[in-house]
Amino acid sequence: MNRRILLAVSTSRYSRHLVATAIHEAKAFRDQGASVVLDLLIVQENEELERVSQRVGDVGFLGLSPQKDVLEALGEEHNRMARRMAQRVSEAAEAAGFAVERTEVRGTFAKTVLEFAQTKKSDLILLTRADRPFISRILFGSEADTVARHARRDGLGRVIIDE
Repeated sequence: MNRRILLAVSTSRYSRHLVATAIHEAKAFRDQGASVVLDLLIVQENEELERVSQRVGDVGFLGLSPQKDVLEALGEEHNRMARRMAQRVSEAAEAAGFAVERTEVRGTFAKTVLEFAQTKKSDLILLTRADRPFISRILFGSEADTVARHARRDGLGRVIIDE
């Protein structure tokens, strides 16, 4: 039997603990006789870059060329962080004897994770919350909670959210 574990990360959603949880869950599946694929989905969140772009434009207009340079630098920083996260996941999985299939996409976090989980028929979805205060999540919602709610509703597999 094949099992798929989806580890969904972004530049605002990553934890080393979540990687350890992924390896632990993969070992549990393997101990049950299943072959395991760890899908690493890196979501570069469009909304986050757009929000920063808007702030830069609203707070202090730098001129078109410098403002564009700042936003490109920010995008590159997001890419660098994503590559570093992916390297850590790959190293941990390889050390435990698991294959990692890595996918990088731009989009909204919840929608992208849900579509990916459905396409790959994930048995388990692992994610962490964005670093925001509890009251903010209560008032404005949480992408992680949205993923969990829709995954349960649509039968997309078990969800573990790392705090």
